[in-house]
Amino acid sequence: MICKDKIRVICSGYGIRIYWNDIEVTQAAGLNSAINTLGLWTDSSFADWQILHKGIDYFNLKVVFKNLPINQIWRIKIENGQEIAWQIEMEVEQEIHIDEARMACLIPADYKTWINNHRQGDFPCLGNDWRSITLENIYSSLVGVRFPKEGIFRPSLAIELQQTPVDNIFPIIQNSPSELNVHYIGFKKIDSEEKRDYQPGYYNLFSGKLSLFSDDYFLDKKVEELRQHLLQTAIQHKMPSRKPMRRIRVLLVNLPWQKNGSWGVRAGSRWPHIKDKSEGNYLPFPFFLAYATSLLQKNDLEAHIIDAIAEQLPEERFMEKILGMDFDYLVAETSVPSFYDDLRMLEKINKAGIPIILCGPNSEIYKPQFLNEHSFIDFVLYGEYEFSLLKLINYLQERKDLSGIEGLIYRRGEDVVKNAKHPPFDINLLPWPNREQLPMEKYWDLPGNIPFPSVQMLASRGCPFGCNFCLWPQVMYQGNHYRAREIKDVVNEMEYLVKERGFKSVYFDDDTFNIGKERMLRFCRAIKQRDLQNIPWAIMARPDLMNEEILTEMRSAGLWAVKYGVETISDKLLENYQKNMNFKKTEQIIKMTKNLGIKVHLTFVFGIFGETKGTIQETIDYALRSDPDSIQFTILTPFPGTRLFEELDRQGRILTKNFSKFDGHYYCVFQPDNLSPQDLEGAKRQAYRLWGDHIRKKRGFKGDIKRFREYFQRYGLKNTLLKTRDYLEFVWIKRKSYLNGKD
Repeated sequence: MICKDKIRVICSGYGIRIYWNDIEVTQAAGLNSAINTLGLWTDSSFADWQILHKGIDYFNLKVVFKNLPINQIWRIKIENGQEIAWQIEMEVEQEIHIDEARMACLIPADYKTWINNHRQGDFPCLGNDWRSITLENIYSSLVGVRFPKEGIFRPSLAIELQQTPVDNIFPIIQNSPSELNVHYIGFKKIDSEEKRDYQPGYYNLFSGKLSLFSDDYFLDKKVEELRQHLLQTAIQHKMPSRKPMRRIRVLLVNLPWQKNGSWGVRAGSRWPHIKDKSEGNYLPFPFFLAYATSLLQKNDLEAHIIDAIAEQLPEERFMEKILGMDFDYLVAETSVPSFYDDLRMLEKINKAGIPIILCGPNSEIYKPQFLNEHSFIDFVLYGEYEFSLLKLINYLQERKDLSGIEGLIYRRGEDVVKNAKHPPFDINLLPWPNREQLPMEKYWDLPGNIPFPSVQMLASRGCPFGCNFCLWPQVMYQGNHYRAREIKDVVNEMEYLVKERGFKSVYFDDDTFNIGKERMLRFCRAIKQRDLQNIPWAIMARPDLMNEEILTEMRSAGLWAVKYGVETISDKLLENYQKNMNFKKTEQIIKMTKNLGIKVHLTFVFGIFGETKGTIQETIDYALRSDPDSIQFTILTPFPGTRLFEELDRQGRILTKNFSKFDGHYYCVFQPDNLSPQDLEGAKRQAYRLWGDHIRKKRGFKGDIKRFREYFQRYGLKNTLLKTRDYLEFVWIKRKSYLNGKD
């Protein structure tokens, strides 16, 4: 052990542990080194440690790796009450191939925030695997941690490089699995391929400095100095004229989309369409845009988000608004039915000198020829685009080659290049979505009339099931990649939104929320441990994944409503759909859900392979008989990029490729089995008419009186009498004709 002022350093025989004012600021082995040779890691905590020299404030150690012809000489010296010097030399006894060397520090997981040069962000919750926070090899001279949890005082800690050259040294910031309960920060040395064979001899491996900050002012000052130094270096390197360089500013938008007085639903929707009257105020939250905005901001990039649909900004006002803003790139989501409107508007924006980055669940833009045909689009990001966008903006800012950006389509000279797709990533690496810049009161998805204001969240992303029609898994996720967030982080976000932002309920808009029985039960327990069980929440779920235990536990944790995708009551049709659910099980679960006092929203679709007028009528009859709290009927829509579209297209059954008609509300765009397109369009209208009549009967005379009073209070006597006259005329005279489709 060596000491100086408040610092105490202990060689434990398997690592170096550091204490400040008798509080340990390291965890487990503490300072640690590891060598990767031919894909196998060897860790210094399993080496033999020998003390060569020791003074009051320093010691030199020999670390002998048992299974490698390598020794390391560590020199540890307490420079003052704040800094510790750490140097490592490596002695190679016989030729060895080294792929990577790591020099790192294990830190208690109660530190909240990581630092990488001038960038900072919060650690995700610990999970089941190691999780890397740094996603690519970009030079950094400082890594650190700060902000221990309330009630546990530890100084902030930083590790700085003190060596040159540094072109092969990169930062490490990782989360451990939850059972280890540590953060892992440090540096890794990765030589070019031709330099990885080490001959016998001595090598300088690492020279660094650990700093402990009891006052974060000094750490903030150091971080700001790094920011200024890197900025000046970039100016000198890239701009010899010394013209001041500013960071790229990004505007992310959900473009206006309006037809015949009705607004569209695009960003955040698995079913983009122009709304009809039955949907009321329905509007999903634009998750991808909001997550991307937050990710850019967390990585020290200037980003702003506008949802023109939520703000109901007509095109003219939207154009005025963005043309008055100062930004460098516009990022826009497109969709299949809004495609032509979006392109027309984006061409106008580009004529104003604004570069365009296009993304969204539309496989038409994923084809390389799209950029050849649309010169006003600069880049396309395909699939889940958050991290692709982050890397693209960083590369544009640093003027780096774009060939390494996964999920990017771009022009290189006369050619269009489509890079490899971005692999599925750990969604726990995403910060919470940006809600601060959006009109949160406008996002409206209230199954079972959960209390408003309500907020939409995601607890997972992706779906492991193989429905051939489903848009996001096949187009946005580029496969059935299911990933769940850490439950602790989900409940943290839920608690923040309710207690700090004032939302009265939460709707989880996961593709399939209820995957994994144990995960569901742990989620419910976590809600009750936080005393959040009185906050109503709703989910979108598969009925065949539910059972009485899960539903009972969810109900006790505050579950208010469930959306179930029933689609049809025919098991055979569901097989054709590749949904593979058993209707009897579905029916039992719906009854069980209702019996527990949980409200139910059911969705149905017309046009599955093998559909007949008989199966449609059976589905409508069941929908009315089951008496859900709310309902949705749609026409099957084969979105491009799905297996359903490809199969129908091969068979020549796609009737139009006018994508504005691919909305599932007003048009059938394919030739169904046994029926005409008009049969499906009529079935959807008839289903809603019968549902409206069902609701009217269920409401009864007392309900009519209640509506009369509400209308009177809102609109006055004259308007109420006129409305009552029209209503009675409909019930007594027009109703029968209306229900027979003769209006």
